[in-house]
Amino acid sequence: MKIGLYIEHGVGNGVGGAELLMAYLASIWARNHDVDLIHHRPTLTLERLSLFSPDNYERVRVRCIPREDEPAPRANLFRRYRDARAWHASISAPYDLFLNCTHWLPSFCHARTGALLVLFPFYVRPPDMPEMARLPAWKRARHRLYYDFEWRRRLATYRHVFAISEFARQWTERRWGVDSRVIYPPVDVDFVGGPKENLILSVGRFSTAAHTKKQLEMMRAFRELEHTARGWTYECVGGLNDRDQNRVYFERVRELAGHGSAHVRANLERSALRSLLSRARIFWHATGLDDDTDSHPELAEHFGIATVEAMAAGAVPVVINKGAQPEIVQHGINGFVWNTLDQLKTYTQQLAEDPALRSRMSAAARVRAQDFSRERFVDCMSAACGVASRRGPIAGEPAIVNG
Repeated sequence: MKIGLYIEHGVGNGVGGAELLMAYLASIWARNHDVDLIHHRPTLTLERLSLFSPDNYERVRVRCIPREDEPAPRANLFRRYRDARAWHASISAPYDLFLNCTHWLPSFCHARTGALLVLFPFYVRPPDMPEMARLPAWKRARHRLYYDFEWRRRLATYRHVFAISEFARQWTERRWGVDSRVIYPPVDVDFVGGPKENLILSVGRFSTAAHTKKQLEMMRAFRELEHTARGWTYECVGGLNDRDQNRVYFERVRELAGHGSAHVRANLERSALRSLLSRARIFWHATGLDDDTDSHPELAEHFGIATVEAMAAGAVPVVINKGAQPEIVQHGINGFVWNTLDQLKTYTQQLAEDPALRSRMSAAARVRAQDFSRERFVDCMSAACGVASRRGPIAGEPAIVNG
């Protein structure tokens, strides 16, 4: 087969979960098929991907293409539809299978078979935009009729629609009016058991933009715990770019940590992060805290790769009850989910004081993490898209959830 794997978003220089997900899938499918990894960022090279992943990309080709602006509204709706169908047609046309990994407006698919993998449906369709309410009633009706038609035709060019979590699946249905199946993203769950320390770990980029990781709030919680959870340390780590506001935020977190038993580190190498994951006994996650995630669900965690990695390493997760976190963590079995910072501190104190509970949950967390393995992702995606691969089926419950 000739396969195109398309990473839709075209801003920033980071290598995150979406890039590694698609690159990993490309590396596996390229063993048997002709695979292109398609994107819009010149800095996203196979050499750069190799810095973040041990995967073999020798058989993968990269197509870095300029990103075109999406078609502008037109008074003539026939021309608008023509322009919409032609937008980025060259991206998908050459392929037997085209997999579009997106959170924005999906282009029409011109491949023999199209598959859409929704990270989260950030895109708001024109009929649902607030400015539409200011138009006369006849214009609103005209716009809705046309854009609903175009949207249905656009999505009909994709035979398969997937979402990376049940949380993302529900919002894809609400915002985009399309049902999907959940295929959880691939996570590195290969951790060898080793000695643990009285260490609490959180992992997430330092950013003041939307979808913040709430390091300041977690640092305040730890400083309040220090007096009762004696002998415990907190490692607050994550990525940091050169934007001034993000560096200011990072310094605020580091200043709050002080010179005690909390440490704040940025841009660790993968080996150093794996070492922390292996040594940590407890993992914290707080994305979405104090945010109105009912009105703005994008502010919650859409999946939670760091949470699964921590569980695979045997750290007990104590995570916020928002987004996809409660899909991963089964409360009271392999971790705790919380709604308030007081609950976060209570559950953490409970784990710190009860080694037997901690040991039992740590073992259960390791088992649960295997449900999100990289191998399971490839097997499920290959089966769903009809792609022959060298991997055989995995016994047990599949990671595909019918929506």
